[in-house]
Amino acid sequence: MSIIRLIYTLLLLSFFIIISIPIQILLNIFAYKFKNIYAIYFYKIIKLITGLKITYDKKNHSRKKKGTLYVANHVSWFDIICLGTLLNARFIAKKEVSKMGIFGFLAKLSNTFFIDNSDKNKIIEYNRIINKKLSQGENFIIFPEGTTSDGNGIKQFKSSMLECAFDEKNLIHIQPISICYSRKNNLPMGLFLRRHISWIGDTSMVEAMFNFLSSGPVTVELVFHNELNASSFNNRKDLTYYCENQILQGINQTLKIS
Repeated sequence: MSIIRLIYTLLLLSFFIIISIPIQILLNIFAYKFKNIYAIYFYKIIKLITGLKITYDKKNHSRKKKGTLYVANHVSWFDIICLGTLLNARFIAKKEVSKMGIFGFLAKLSNTFFIDNSDKNKIIEYNRIINKKLSQGENFIIFPEGTTSDGNGIKQFKSSMLECAFDEKNLIHIQPISICYSRKNNLPMGLFLRRHISWIGDTSMVEAMFNFLSSGPVTVELVFHNELNASSFNNRKDLTYYCENQILQGINQTLKIS
């Protein structure tokens, strides 16, 4: 992407975000049931502006699902755009995200559920609240790594927040999703380039977004794995291990990483 195109993209993003903020605020206050719908269109327009291409198999995907916990790997801030475009669901994020300037403000507007994962007592309460909301038909998206990987693999999943998927009536569904950054400028992306556009290490969010936008159009392939129910597992660790392996297999098969 040329510098001129990069500047043009940033200007478009800034303009769109500025006009979107008051709309989302008004919907949150006066038309609460429409706020999630607007968030989906917000993500779709961001996708168009940035040139992000998303491919997926529609067989296991449906936006009409209720009471589903989506479990995904985490590579970049653009994971949120990918999943937010296709899923009517709330993101679960660390409380630190809420303090990330304009990005934190947008996360609050989009009804993100923030957690403090440093306090084990609070984790129990978070699981109880999310479990209740899932049982009532709300959908949530969680990144169990708790951080981002380089896109070539995954980091070990943390099981603490998957306790929310266990319910006595088996009303809650779980669906693992593999997020695979596969192509740049319509050409297969290698290990180095994939690492360049990810958000890892001490890279700031602004720098990570600059790297991503300056890399040219990126294609992301999403693998929606089969739905499952927590009743098939003895405990949250078994469930976490299963999701971790499903997602890793999806990444390896899609990106042809052995």
